This record gives sequence, C-alpha cells and structure tokens, in this order.
Amino acid sequence: MENVRYTMKNLNKIINKIEKSIDDKDRVREQALRYSRDIIIGCRKAIQYIHRDLMKDAGSNIKKASAKLAELYDSTEGYPELYHAGFVENAAQELVEAHCLYNIMQNKDLPDPDKLQTTYSSYLRGLCDVVGELRRKSLDCILDGKADEANNYLKLMDEIYDSIMKFDYPSALVPIKQKQDMVRGIIEKTRGELAVASCERRIEYRTDEFRGILDKISREKKKGKNRKNDSDLDIDRFW
Repeated sequence: MENVRYTMKNLNKIINKIEKSIDDKDRVREQALRYSRDIIIGCRKAIQYIHRDLMKDAGSNIKKASAKLAELYDSTEGYPELYHAGFVENAAQELVEAHCLYNIMQNKDLPDPDKLQTTYSSYLRGLCDVVGELRRKSLDCILDGKADEANNYLKLMDEIYDSIMKFDYPSALVPIKQKQDMVRGIIEKTRGELAVASCERRIEYRTDEFRGILDKISREKKKGKNRKNDSDLDIDRFW
C-alpha cells in the first residue's frame, strides 16, 4: 500500500484571514473605547456647566459629544458585538442624561432617541439618571429657600418615574429594573428631605413671629402700658 502524505496547504491562508479580521476588530474596539471616554467626559462636563448655569458651554459640550457618538456608531456598525457593547451603551446613556437635563433647564421638549441615534434601552437608562440631577437641583433650591421650585423638580422626577415604570419587561429586553429601583429610592429620599425642610421653615417662621410678639410685649411693659399679662399670651395662636 502506497504511503499517503496529508497536507493542509490552505491553513496559513485561513489563519491569516482570521488574524486580519481580529486585528481589524481590535483596532475598531480601541478607537471605540477612546470615543466612548471622550463622550462620557464631555457629557459630565456639560452637566457640571448646567448646574453652574453656564448653558452655552453645556450646549457646546453636548453638541460635540453627539457628533462623537455618531462617529462611534458608524465605526462599530459592522461589528454587532461592539455596537451593542456595554461601553458604547454607557456613552449613549451619558449623552441622553446630559441632553435631557439641558433641555429641561431650557424649558424645551426632551430630545427624541431617534434624533439622538441612541438605542431605546440606553435612552431609558439615561432618562433614569436625569432624576439624580433633578434631585441635586431640588436640594440646591431648598438651600436657597426656593420651596416652590424645589417641589417643581420633585414633580418632574415623579413624571419620569411614572413613565419608566411602564416598562415591565424582562431585563433581556429592557435592562432598566435596577435603574427603576434606584429612581424610586432617590424620589422617596428627596420627598422626605423636602418635607423636613418645609417643617423647619414653618417652625422658623413661627419662632420669629413669636419672638416679635414677646419683643412687642416687652416694649409695652417698658412704656408702662401692660395691656396684657404674660399669662394672657395665647401660645396656641402661633404654633
């Protein structure tokens, strides 16, 4: 029987093809990671500008981040495992958060996810994160003594929560269950802090009013009027 020598003449060709494909994907991945970092940094700066009422700077950062996200999606379009990777979704989520907060503070409609070119899941998660920034605005208003404005932010937080709770789907379809729980906790905490601040304001107001009455009585006594004795003071009127 004649000896047969087996060969794999095309092995190197196949390996080279696979290696080239992985090299290309790795290059796209590295570029996508850089884009993602730039988007996240730019959006976080935009949010800082919004809280400092530097809306022009915030808008500029959001515009740059939006353009960068479009590049990120274009570069990963041919690689589904990268297009839907966590770091790409995180970048889109940051843009949604910054853009929604910016529009809210400008009293504009929320940006549409299709115009932002974000996936719906990243839009919903970014919208959830807006609640945390609205909480910050609400607490700032409390410190400034702007109770009505603080409560207005709380109402916006409630609106977002009511909207996202409509998505009662498995996490495989809409991965926002954890975000929903987070939003509920933030709102409950904020509502409690607003209630405490409201009580403190009422106590402070009544204390000042009561102090004024005592000062008035003291002045009248010094003038010899004494129209009321201390026992005649109706404490229940002020508390």
